[in-house]
Amino acid sequence: MTMYGPLGSLDKTADGNVITFNRTLPAPPEKVWEALTTSDGVMAWLAPIASIDARSGGAVEIEFDDENTVTGEITQFDPYSRFAHTWIINGEVPSAVSWELVPEGAGTALTLIHTQLPDEMAGGYTPGWHAFMARLDAMLAGQPLPDFMDVVGSVASSY
Repeated sequence: MTMYGPLGSLDKTADGNVITFNRTLPAPPEKVWEALTTSDGVMAWLAPIASIDARSGGAVEIEFDDENTVTGEITQFDPYSRFAHTWIINGEVPSAVSWELVPEGAGTALTLIHTQLPDEMAGGYTPGWHAFMARLDAMLAGQPLPDFMDVVGSVASSY
């Protein structure tokens, strides 16, 4: 079984569940930043349609398919180091996503933290984020992107 990178963690807190992933990516922070904060960058690995107004207070809209759209507002925009935004999928309960980038050799140490997730959402999000992190890693390495559902199926039982 291919794990597609190290496992993330899912922890329960008073404010909801927290998902954390740490990855060392094969690209400098500038390239990782572009993949996270530009519409074209996001469409290269996360979703087929994305609109990112790359500034503090800017809007985020990510359309995975006809039935799943994320909207949010950028709450932190510190180029090449930290990007955070609210995450509201299909108008449901809001949560928050943050990305922290630290240069590491020729690459980037990336930490993804998704907070305030209700119990009914957290279990599905953890293998989903695992798959998206695998796709981001592959895209930055210039490799073919793994199929989202293949990765989810491969890792779901580990969470």
